Amino acid sequence: MTETQTLRAEQLEVLKVIYPLYKEEVFRRREQMMRLTALASTFLVILLLTTLAIPSHPYPDFTTALFAITGVALFTTLFTFLILQQRNRHRMAKQALIEIERALGLYDEGLHVVGKALLPEDWQTAWLGDHSVTAYLTFLTTLAALVVAAVLLRA
Repeated sequence: MTETQTLRAEQLEVLKVIYPLYKEEVFRRREQMMRLTALASTFLVILLLTTLAIPSHPYPDFTTALFAITGVALFTTLFTFLILQQRNRHRMAKQALIEIERALGLYDEGLHVVGKALLPEDWQTAWLGDHSVTAYLTFLTTLAALVVAAVLLRA
């Protein structure tokens, strides 16, 4: 075995070790985005129900409404930032995972399975069409808008 072949074999061993780590990272980041969305949504729904359930004050207080709306806006902005941060990390891990899969030959026809590739070719780009983060942020924004509307109606 030449030095180049040995290095190649060592590199493949490293890739085989880090592949499951990156795969887990991709799933963990996706799950984290879902958990952040669920947590923020739960809080906003509870806040909305509380706002609607509490009897309105006979003399509306503009300052209280302003603080409440500002708090909801800051809360939603913070969670939007956290979700986008997880999305960026998810994308970086996904790109690295695909590069590892390419290096391992998982997309090469006939290398692991006779007559076909182990993984479908479109898996390399399918993640680019994922719009789940848009759905998460739309849901949060809608809930925040409902809470703001409820506060404004009470003020």
